[in-house]
Amino acid sequence: MARRKPDPQRTSSSRPEAVQLRARRSPKLVAVGVLAIVLGALGAAALYSAANDEAGAVTVTRHIPRGTEIVAEDLAVVQVPAGFAVDTLHADDLDSLVGATALTDLPEGSFPLSSHVGEDPLPEGQALVGFRMSHGQLPVSPMPSGTTIQLVDLSTTAPAPADQAPAESAPAPQPAAAPSSTAPMQAVVAVAPTMLEDGASFTLDVLVALEHAEQVAQLAAAGELALVVVKEP
Repeated sequence: MARRKPDPQRTSSSRPEAVQLRARRSPKLVAVGVLAIVLGALGAAALYSAANDEAGAVTVTRHIPRGTEIVAEDLAVVQVPAGFAVDTLHADDLDSLVGATALTDLPEGSFPLSSHVGEDPLPEGQALVGFRMSHGQLPVSPMPSGTTIQLVDLSTTAPAPADQAPAESAPAPQPAAAPSSTAPMQAVVAVAPTMLEDGASFTLDVLVALEHAEQVAQLAAAGELALVVVKEP
């Protein structure tokens, strides 16, 4: 009996269409995927923690006009997220603000800073006078705010020396003005001198006694004032 020749189609090494090869997983890709998942989880945890991490900050409960003394009822503590974009004072600083003077208007709901409060810039019985002085009328040394000074009246001239005779051709001398009996006026630098663009003059603010304010302003406007730094008594 003759053998049947094998059917070349049946002896083919091809696999049935339903049979699929199992894909091989790359260990590197698996590691990268795991790392991405871990980093994503850590990032989400950090965002959640930042959103829920809060700190106490001092806020203004009602409008505080400039120059007003701050009382406890003007302030409160509110919780703000950590890393709040606005600068704030910690809740522990609230007591240090009570009794201070508002140096600027503080609207309700604002967050006061240390630079917004301080001592009363204009104590009772004193006046703030600003003027312009040239080189030679004030020392060149630094004079920060709070420096004790004296203001000297230059509006009167000193008498001529007794042994100085006038020239024959000169007209008869006029009586010399009597020396000013006004003693130097005590003052305190409120705003340090600032050089102007001309490079030859300065502006500054000083605190003087209220009764001397008008005189100081007039002398300063006439350029007949000199400033002397003295040691605080």
